[in-house]
Amino acid sequence: MTKENLISRFKPRTLLTLIIIYIAVGFDLQWLWGVLFLIWLIPGLLTGYTHLVEPISRDENPVWYWLITGTWLWMSAYLLLEPLFNILPHTR
Repeated sequence: MTKENLISRFKPRTLLTLIIIYIAVGFDLQWLWGVLFLIWLIPGLLTGYTHLVEPISRDENPVWYWLITGTWLWMSAYLLLEPLFNILPHTR
């Protein structure tokens, strides 16, 4: 693989997302997962495609698309709002 080919394949958003995942897991930051779900939700709403383990098209698979998109929305809202409202029960 040439140096030019390597540079053209550099994916800064993918790298940033991986760094966010490492930080979220390493520091047990649940709200950061909410940010990640938003990062996955917004492009899906704009393009009509989302991904879980495979690409899902809103036109070809509307039930799966809205189920996945709704899940991203619910998870992001829950994980971002939970620290503010202390929704989760505390363990002793």
